[in-house]
Amino acid sequence: LILFQKGQTTTPPPFEIFFCFGEEWPDQKPKEKKLITVQVVPVAARLLLEMFSGELSWSADSIPLQISHPDLKDKMVEQFKELHQLWQNQQRLPPAQPEPG
Repeated sequence: LILFQKGQTTTPPPFEIFFCFGEEWPDQKPKEKKLITVQVVPVAARLLLEMFSGELSWSADSIPLQISHPDLKDKMVEQFKELHQLWQNQQRLPPAQPEPG
């Protein structure tokens, strides 16, 4: 994620987790052909990637179905908003000048 944020790689890091139930995997079949697959996307990882790629959307509609305690999600979103604001402010600051000594 840090390399992506610094522009040292053009490919964002993968953060999705896939589970396959009832069949061997990996095998020759693509995951789309499996009977039961589950994709898990950690909200924190997705928000960090969106923040660093400039695609951040804080709309509550942008967070898809998830199973978690609502208060925890709300608190985490607020913390990421604060982190994003700090990051934006830091990006706007001119480079630090050495103090005359």
